[in-house]
This record gives sequence, structure tokens and C-alpha cells, in this order.
Amino acid sequence: MKKLTLRPFQKEDILQMRENNYNVFIANAPGTGKTIEVLAALTIDKDLLGTTLIICPASVTKNWEKEARKWCPWASVNRLESRSDPLPKKLCNIYIISWGLLQDRVVDLLRIRATTIVADEAHMAKNEDTKRSQVLYGLCRRAKHVMLLTGTPLINAISEYDSLQTLFCGRKSIMIRRLLEDVAPDIPKKTRMTLPVALPTYARREYEKAQSDFSNWLEQQLEARFDSEEAAAAHKRALAAEALVKIGYLRRLVGKGKVNAAVDWAARAVRVGEPVVIFAEHTDVIDEISAKLDKQRLRHVVIYGRTPKKKRQQLVERFQNGEIPIFIGSKAASTGITLVRARNLLFVERYWTSADEEQAEDRIRRIGQTFPTKMWYLHAGGTIDDRLDRIIKRKRRLLDQEFGLEDIQDSPESTVMDLIKSWSQFADAPISKDSVSMLGLGNALPPLPKATSVLQILFAGARWNKSSVKAWAKMNGYKYKHVKFDGRLWRITCNDHKNFEKGKFQTFSVS
Repeated sequence: MKKLTLRPFQKEDILQMRENNYNVFIANAPGTGKTIEVLAALTIDKDLLGTTLIICPASVTKNWEKEARKWCPWASVNRLESRSDPLPKKLCNIYIISWGLLQDRVVDLLRIRATTIVADEAHMAKNEDTKRSQVLYGLCRRAKHVMLLTGTPLINAISEYDSLQTLFCGRKSIMIRRLLEDVAPDIPKKTRMTLPVALPTYARREYEKAQSDFSNWLEQQLEARFDSEEAAAAHKRALAAEALVKIGYLRRLVGKGKVNAAVDWAARAVRVGEPVVIFAEHTDVIDEISAKLDKQRLRHVVIYGRTPKKKRQQLVERFQNGEIPIFIGSKAASTGITLVRARNLLFVERYWTSADEEQAEDRIRRIGQTFPTKMWYLHAGGTIDDRLDRIIKRKRRLLDQEFGLEDIQDSPESTVMDLIKSWSQFADAPISKDSVSMLGLGNALPPLPKATSVLQILFAGARWNKSSVKAWAKMNGYKYKHVKFDGRLWRITCNDHKNFEKGKFQTFSVS
């Protein structure tokens, strides 16, 4: 069995945690190993920390269980998967539950009498008025040790941080904050790339009508709600809530219009041996991408909110082990998972905030990544993409200059209010045909041939070696009998000659 080791900074963090009696806010950046630090601490001080309850997003409960069994081999681990599965009769050392089940299982969780509470992605409890936050507060009040984990900067700084501090219930606590560059200075750099694409004519026409309707609606709302000197704060909240839905519809239309471009980008990447990660937000956008990838016989996995919890870690592992070349995720897959097999990530839709986008970016750029990474943003000029891009870039610049400014509010609601304020002053940028890529505008690449129909696959060029051609065959579902290099080409033989009819062969250009 491979010996598990901690990095020097992780040992330092655990020492600080011990010195503060494990009441700590671990705000290290995504990809720095917060999970490992906590689990190693549970082993080092298992007698002190006692029964532990770990609360985390549904998408990573299975990973927490997997890592707990690895780092805490002495412990009995129980993962609560539904509203009804019973607690084990015998008390366990570690319990794992998703945020979504927290309120439903509160009676059972109180019976556990956890000594230590670990809240992963603790910013999900930043609103004290929610039932989820109130349940967590009740559990923390009964515990002796509370460890809050988040890699997301608390941008609405003072109020959100103070809200989470109440979970320590008056106990002295400390914050540990490390950036990825601080703990892994050798990690390859990240580059953001904007990839301009054109919407199909039908999608452009539908979008422009919806945008015109929204502009007229917004003008009427602003005139009715604010010129009458009604209570500004209440009406701003109401307006933001309605606009969030309407602007969300504009984003969805643009996302659907970019599906062909996303599939074209992914197909071309996979053809040259690059596994890729794709993020979108709306379910129907993801479903359309998946359906078109199926038509091109491109293997892929999808994780979104409705993906069964039992299946999520399995899908991640299929991508990570090279079996599948394309991973598609919604926002539900943007935290807590590792996808470092890819070095290219594509956003089909813009998220509401820079923090959400960076959380997703950090799925491929974290400890374990050995290549420079590229984050590609499909951008449809003359649409809501222009406005979101301008706002998110401005906030990102401010955050780079000074973390924690009280006037930087990075939330969907604050982004919507920024859009409302600037809607009439900001004109959509003119679209230059010369600057738009042709992705998705021509005919789709033909499907890859079925594995049973292929005799040989030939690879030419300096990018290929024995390892890379085997990886290409594996991720595209081609089993092989022989791999040979003839001095010019790599040849993978998939089937016997005798299985094919003489004179009926044809060539197929993959890339």
C-alpha cells in the first residue's frame, strides 16, 4: 500500500489547527488539499476529535467517503445517502451527509452527538435566515470543534464572514488562507481565452426579440417603481428577483445558440487526443450538447443536479482514468472534484459571478496538474455575453487589486443590479465577421467509425508516441491487438484482416 504523505504547508496548517483546538476557518484556495488536511487531523487527534460529522455538497460525498477510508483506515465511515436510510446501530467514527439532506436528517444528526463538525463549502451557510444555516448552528453549538472549509472568497466581506463566525458559538477561532501559487509555486500557469462565435440565424433572431422585450419591460419597471418614490430597498430587491429570471432566460437562449460551437470545439480537441471539460448552466443546454456528441459517437459523461449521488464519483473516475474524453458539468460539478486529466476547459455559458467561474476553472488547475491550463469562454458578441463579460472582468480587476472591499458584491443579485443600472447606457458591441470563429457554422465532423469496423488507426506527427496513441484509442473506445512504429507512423491494429472482405476497405480522416 502506498504511504500517504502530507506536504510541508499541510503539516503547518494542521499544527495551527491543533493549537486552536480545531476551531478554524480553512479558506485555502481550491486545489490545495483542504480535504486531506482535515482527514489527516482526524487521524492524528482521533481521541480528541471523537465522532465527526462532515457536511459537503452532494457531488463530493462519495469522494469524501473514499478519501476518509484512505486517510482514516482505523475509522468506521457512514455516508447518509437519502432521507430514509437508517443510521447504523453501532456508533460510527465519521458520518458524511450532503447539504441538501441536512434539514431532513436533523433529528438523526442530533442523536449522533458529533464532537467535531466539518462544513465543506461553508459559504453555503452564510445566510443565517435559512433553515440549513440554523440546523448547522444547532449542531455546532453542541460540538467542541468546528472546521469550516471554503475556497470561495467571501467577497461581500464583513457581513458574510461575521455570519459564518457565529458557527463557532463564541469559541476562539482562526482563519488559514493560502493561495494555490503560494503552496505550489511550480504549478503551471492558467490562461483565459475568449473564443468569439456566431449564433445561428434562427437563434440570433429569437434572442434579439427576447432582449427587446426585456428592454421594454425594464424601462416600464424603472419608471413605475422608482419615479413614484416608493421604498427603494424593497423595490430593488423585487426588481432584481424578477430581472434575475428574465436575464437568465436571455443567457439560456445564448447558451442554446452556442451548442453547435461547443460540440465542434470538443470534437476537434478529442480528435487530436486532448481530453476536455465543458461547463454550462442550463439543463437543456447540457442535454443538447450531450445529444450531439452522441451523434458523433464521442464518449462523454455528464454531472448535473439530477445525477444520482452514487454515480457522480464513478463518472469523475471514468474521466480521470482515461476511459472517457469529455466531461460535461453544470454548476453542481464546479466544486470539490478533481479533473486534472484535462488541460482545456470550455465555458458555454457565463456564470453570474467571477467566484463561480474560478471555482469551475479550479477543477483542472489544482495540485496534480502538470500542464499549463487554458480556460476557453465561448462569446457571442451583441448579446448578454458582452454585458456579463464587462461586469465580471471589472470585479475581477478590483479583487486582484484588493481582496475584501466591502463595495465589491459578487453575487447573482448584485450582478443583476449592475446590469440593470447600465442597461440603457451600454450598447452591444458591433460584431466583426473577421473576428468570429467558424466553430459550429459548417457541417459537423462525421462520426468516428465503430470499433468493429476498424482495421488500423494511423498516427503521424511529432505529438504522438506509444503512450499517447494508446491513450487516444482507450478514450475513444478502440481496443487494439498491436501497437507498432514503422519509422514514420504509429499503427494501432484493432481487428484481424480475416474479419474484413478483400477490396472493401476505405480510409477515414480522423484529424
